[in-house]
Amino acid sequence: MTSDKDKELIIWHEFDGPGDTSIQVLEELCDQYSKENDVKVTPEVMNIKELVPRLKEIANGGQAPHMAFVPADMAVFVDTALYSIVPEQLSSIVEGFGSGDLASMQVEFVQYGLPVIKGNHMVLYYNREIFEQPPASWEEIEKLGERLKHQGIVPVGADLLDPYWFILFFTAFGGWPIHEGTPSFLNHEMQQALHFVSDQMETGNLASLNGSNELLEQFIAGQVGAIYCGEWIFNYLDQQMGERLGIGRLPSIYGKPSISMASTIGLVFPNHSLDLDSELREEIISFATFMLSEESQRKWGTKVQRTPVHPVVQEQLLSTYSRNRGQLVGLLKDSRSMPIERIMNTVWNAIAPGLDQLLKQGAVSAFNVMEQAFQQQSDRIQAN
Repeated sequence: MTSDKDKELIIWHEFDGPGDTSIQVLEELCDQYSKENDVKVTPEVMNIKELVPRLKEIANGGQAPHMAFVPADMAVFVDTALYSIVPEQLSSIVEGFGSGDLASMQVEFVQYGLPVIKGNHMVLYYNREIFEQPPASWEEIEKLGERLKHQGIVPVGADLLDPYWFILFFTAFGGWPIHEGTPSFLNHEMQQALHFVSDQMETGNLASLNGSNELLEQFIAGQVGAIYCGEWIFNYLDQQMGERLGIGRLPSIYGKPSISMASTIGLVFPNHSLDLDSELREEIISFATFMLSEESQRKWGTKVQRTPVHPVVQEQLLSTYSRNRGQLVGLLKDSRSMPIERIMNTVWNAIAPGLDQLLKQGAVSAFNVMEQAFQQQSDRIQAN
């Protein structure tokens, strides 16, 4: 028989380089819970490019953790990662917050994830030594860009191989990847966005840089004037840049706003780890409850400047916000919730190879690749 001291809970979490400071709080909370409860909670971190395939392989007999701490859209891996339904004992805690965040990790109205923090929205980070004010439009960027390029500075950087970044341009042309549960991205709005990005890269106003490292490194070094990046990176940039760091709304394109997606980040329970016959069910419920306590929630705000889902803690943190932090949180209201439908997986998987083609062959070829990739996935789904 297993004693409490022999019990161990494994939790997977993505880690995308030094800019991802959230792991500090997760590790601290796991360590604190382990000491207070005689149950060892061990975080295993990995790049998202490893995390996603490993979750999807669980149904095929792949290794599984007891929990994973993931963005809300990964709740759609329910069939491949074999998630447990979140019991009311846990979901009622978040429902009691009255914020509506609980629905962010539902798939077809079934609760497969437990929100812990929120945000994940994209903003414009800019260097105050390069831009006096955040450029409000791409027309402004084009105007200011001539001077910057002469100085050897790239006006704007973004990770254009990542669909989550590219969506910011798609939405400025009126696009949204799904409509009434049906994919809606192989359209004129997508073609416009692809051509716009291609043109801006060709003129040198926009550069595609890896979001985990070179985008951040070149921005901090003053080689890039502004970057599109996520709320999750603020703590790192704040530490590295101090007063040089500014935050602004995403620049408009031809007078149309660029709209970011947003989501919660929370716990999912792979390989039926929370089912009634699970050996460690009570320990998992206990740890998840601990993650939603005021003390734990506060640490996300005070240690790494993330936004907890607990409304009382959110209110308490307001008085501690710097100007930048307050602006970052305020920009969340301009975003739209990330679609969580199962079909979104095929949308992301079609956009990604198209973006790779965009950087190599241009907009027309990129759109064709997206069409082909989506059709291939649709054919496989129908065949099964």
